Amino acid sequence: MTYAWAEIFIATVFFVAGVISVCASVFNWHWFFNSSNARLLTGRYSRRTARVIYGIVGCLILAMDYVIVCELLSGHSN
Repeated sequence: MTYAWAEIFIATVFFVAGVISVCASVFNWHWFFNSSNARLLTGRYSRRTARVIYGIVGCLILAMDYVIVCELLSGHSN
């Protein structure tokens, strides 16, 4: 795997994770919020608060993905 392919893979993983997090927050997916990892938040906070947190985290992940993609598009032409 070359350096460029590794960056594309990371950007794809970030995109998928961000989209899943935002969609789970918006659509209130039961399978997502009943998972053991999400129970860390839903056990301490209400489900509504957990949805807001996952929505914000998903947007932050998508913003990081945007930065990675912009860097890929502009930085590798040298």
